[in-house]
Amino acid sequence: MKKLAFIILLILSASLLLAEPNYDGEITVGTDQNPTTMDPALYQDLASSQVMRNVFETLVTYDAAVKEIKPLIAESWKVSDDLKVWTFKIKKGVHFQKGKFQNGREVTAEDVKYSFEREINISPMVRLYMVDKVEVIDKYTVKITLKYPFAPFLTVLTDIGAAIVPKEETEGWGEEFTLHPIGTGPFKLVEWVKDDHMTFVRNEDYWGKEKPYLKKVTYKFIPNKSVLAVALMSGEVDIASDILDQDIPKVKKTPNVDAVMVPGVNVYAVYMNSMKGPTTNKKVREAIFRAVNTDQIIKVLFPNGSGVRAYGPIPPGSWAYNSDIKKLYPAYNPDKAKQLLKEAGYDKLSLTIYTPEDPNRRKAAIIMQSMLKKIGIDLKVQSLEWGSFVAITSKGDADMYTIGWTWYPDPEYFIFYMFHSSRKGTYGNGGGYKNPKVDELISKGESTANKQERIEYYQEAEKLIMQDMVYIPLYHKMVVMGVNKKVKGFTVSPDMMIRLFAPGTNVWVEK
Repeated sequence: MKKLAFIILLILSASLLLAEPNYDGEITVGTDQNPTTMDPALYQDLASSQVMRNVFETLVTYDAAVKEIKPLIAESWKVSDDLKVWTFKIKKGVHFQKGKFQNGREVTAEDVKYSFEREINISPMVRLYMVDKVEVIDKYTVKITLKYPFAPFLTVLTDIGAAIVPKEETEGWGEEFTLHPIGTGPFKLVEWVKDDHMTFVRNEDYWGKEKPYLKKVTYKFIPNKSVLAVALMSGEVDIASDILDQDIPKVKKTPNVDAVMVPGVNVYAVYMNSMKGPTTNKKVREAIFRAVNTDQIIKVLFPNGSGVRAYGPIPPGSWAYNSDIKKLYPAYNPDKAKQLLKEAGYDKLSLTIYTPEDPNRRKAAIIMQSMLKKIGIDLKVQSLEWGSFVAITSKGDADMYTIGWTWYPDPEYFIFYMFHSSRKGTYGNGGGYKNPKVDELISKGESTANKQERIEYYQEAEKLIMQDMVYIPLYHKMVVMGVNKKVKGFTVSPDMMIRLFAPGTNVWVEK
């Protein structure tokens, strides 16, 4: 009996040892989109943001649950009472990765100044548009003065577009910096085969006290999401960045993998052009609104529950979400839609809706095509690769386009980026929407630290946007990622980021 007990104890001990984190892990992450750049200042897409976080770091960052902002390169910070002057203390001993033009030197306040000014000068999204000037106080202290009070500034700085980069490398490589990215992050890029894969290895000189458990990470680009699910189930990839609703049951039935679902901070919608073309007429926009049966679209796209109906641009994952916004959503009424179209002077109408190569958005557009046909609108569906899609929609050349937006819980990132008049000419406001009252409410929301006041300003702006009928909210997606059960310590984040190493997160592979 004692011998049996001893054997059982040995087995249990061995199991515990096997379950311990180790530094030998290698994983493959499958994503359905190709990154377009590895230069933080230039990125405009989710795929680039997902991979860049391996190489680059920011002053502050969100935790994996996207609930709390944590220090990263910054040690501490303070803000003036008027919310205009932000002073950051930089941690001592933070080092860049070794590169061709510098040998892994320490990060200083000069690097923060350079990185922010570079972002302002070359970024197509100009994420730091609110910054007036950046001043170096001493080697580890930087003062940032804003053009106006801006409450969500810390959230801005969590975006990888605000990553700290070394001047020697960006200027030494020039446009080729995107192929030779150097940051302060836990992994280094060693191979990038366009349209196929990226390989990262652990930065053995990483400055932090904690080191990544993973020694190698490969991102494999699989544009078809159903094929991506198959790759997960077959063991070709260990993490799948996005599982389609239709594939959830199959993944859950497969041994050793799971489909992990969390509420996302996102919205998917249709933007209508208010600068030119027939949709400048509000009656045409309302006719389109009333001809679209959103509930039917949700049933077709998400029979397994990975999407819920949207009623406004602010998602349920935001602390400014307003459940009453549904009262302003025009009711489905095709007869009323026909009448409105006739009042606008159209018996028949031809329009084009643009979508990227996202199966859900394309399918939604095709369903809308059949719905609008019933009221006399011939809707052509154009599905484009991401670069062409963004180029056409940003210029305001689309009658209508499907827009997907995911960011942080702060409502600024949904209301400002998609509806402020200054964002005309970007993918966010490719419809050219302009409402001075909405601009004013956004400014008020940016200018107070009082959270309740901010909620009221953004919710009022959302009401005006819905009344203007330029934007048809369709759905909010759950974030569904496929994960091999041997992968430990991984948290599916509401913002769709793939955090393998971050404050509170260090992914490892069970042997």
